[in-house]
Amino acid sequence: MHRYYLGIDLGGTVIKIDIVSNNGHIVEQLAFNNDDHCPETVVSKIASHYKALTAKLSLSGTGIGVAGDIDQTNGIVRFSPNLGWKNLPLRKMLEKHLPHPIKMDNDANAAAWGAYWLESKASVKNMVCVTLGTGVGGGIICCGDLLHGATGTAGEIGHMTLDPEGPRCNCGNNGCIERYVGAQYLCDNARERILRGEKSHISALVNGDFSAITPEIITIAAKGGDELAKDIWRDAGVRLGIMFASIINALNPEMIVLAGGVSKSGGLIMKPIKDTVRKRAFKTPAEACKIVFARNTQQLGVAGAALLAAR
Repeated sequence: MHRYYLGIDLGGTVIKIDIVSNNGHIVEQLAFNNDDHCPETVVSKIASHYKALTAKLSLSGTGIGVAGDIDQTNGIVRFSPNLGWKNLPLRKMLEKHLPHPIKMDNDANAAAWGAYWLESKASVKNMVCVTLGTGVGGGIICCGDLLHGATGTAGEIGHMTLDPEGPRCNCGNNGCIERYVGAQYLCDNARERILRGEKSHISALVNGDFSAITPEIITIAAKGGDELAKDIWRDAGVRLGIMFASIINALNPEMIVLAGGVSKSGGLIMKPIKDTVRKRAFKTPAEACKIVFARNTQQLGVAGAALLAAR
């Protein structure tokens, strides 16, 4: 008998809500803009959509993923920079409107749990999910369950130090991997190199408006043979490969899933990742670890949030 769960991916610009069965099948889905970060307004909107979605379907629980520092045990958003929330008792607020158990977690952990069920079908017990977007997020599956660590903040892969003398990161550290492979860095790198005089078809693709450069534009240029664009993806792949080699040596996962819009770059980034891992990681764990792109990257976070409630 199937049970059904509500999943909420609470982002700074968009809120996604899905109903997911306990076997990972997405039954209903919707998304709406989050243009008012007032906690009461957000909760009210979620409650309204909940009533519409569940008019004909009984739910067994809700899971919610929120970007930021989350206290999973007490259901508190300790800090969410995207939403501007601090020490917000979000679960208690939602419990006034949703008449079933609610589980909360960091959005990257929710995506990792989604990858565990949707990508691997729970066929592996040790997996790392890395989400590449504006920043770099991560979640770790250890022995078939999410690894939260002592304070619930395990998996902050994007803030592993690649170069202690590197550029300042938004987290306050220097040289985090996020500063080398995040979307903003890739775009800034392309713009700066073009302004220094390097030739690239990227200029034509954005009609000279360098603020319009996106990772997708860089991918289009690279697939068209643009050497600067290919080099940007190659450099990002090498840096990710260095990080993945360290993860493989430290955690010995069976799979690393790469999620986010970066998957559109395909072999442009995957080949240097795998080449670097082969050079830097111990041979036995490296050969045992599959590195793959997520197939369901748009749904990992919200479906994973729903499946958190089924844990």
